[in-house]
Amino acid sequence: MANADFSQKQNSTSGGFDAGSYREQKQPEQAVPLTPLQQKLAGLEAKLPAALSTRAAALALSVVVMLAAFLGFGSAKLRSRYNEVRKWYTVGVAADNGYNLNEELTTRMNTAANIITTAGSTLGADSAEVQAAQSALSDFTACLEAVQNGGKSQALTSLPYYQGSTMHALYQANEVLGSRIDQLYAKLQEQAADPMKRGAVQGQYGQFNSAATIIGTLKYNDAVYDYQKETGGFPASVLGAIAGVKEVEPFA
Repeated sequence: MANADFSQKQNSTSGGFDAGSYREQKQPEQAVPLTPLQQKLAGLEAKLPAALSTRAAALALSVVVMLAAFLGFGSAKLRSRYNEVRKWYTVGVAADNGYNLNEELTTRMNTAANIITTAGSTLGADSAEVQAAQSALSDFTACLEAVQNGGKSQALTSLPYYQGSTMHALYQANEVLGSRIDQLYAKLQEQAADPMKRGAVQGQYGQFNSAATIIGTLKYNDAVYDYQKETGGFPASVLGAIAGVKEVEPFA
């Protein structure tokens, strides 16, 4: 009689979990918040045709948007700086403590006119010195008005020292006026009984020369040259052209 196999077979299906059957549940990915620029780019990408909705197209679009933002911000910043610098002619730079070119040059114009008027009554309107001073004053006044009005009100092409720059023409006209007034005042002294006592004309001549001394000490030119260096290179020069920024000229 064959021996019976009373051994029980193990149940192949276990009610528990073995170590190999356990898998860690995958955690949901957390959404990364988009920046305002990224949100804008995402909106633009969603509106693109399917053929253009690729990574390369999105990258190109982002470059265009960022470049436009850079140009816009840079141009606006440069324009604001230009508007500040162009006021130096009338308000002066900080280092000049309230003195400015426009005021001192206007003083030169007014005092020269007073000296010429006095000389005309003393020496006669036909005096060579009076006529030379009057001609110099007319040129100077034309240049001054051109600078004050942005170079739009007065054509200076007839002046021998005009080379396309109204500020340079004004500088040259100021030099000529100074020379002619010096000659006129010297002629008045020759005609005076006491050359050291010229009354009102002496005071006007003193103010005329005092304004010239102040102009010679102004830091306007130094500030302008620094600004030109600041805005003359790349990309400032390109941004300036886009913003319509004009050149700020020294008084030289």
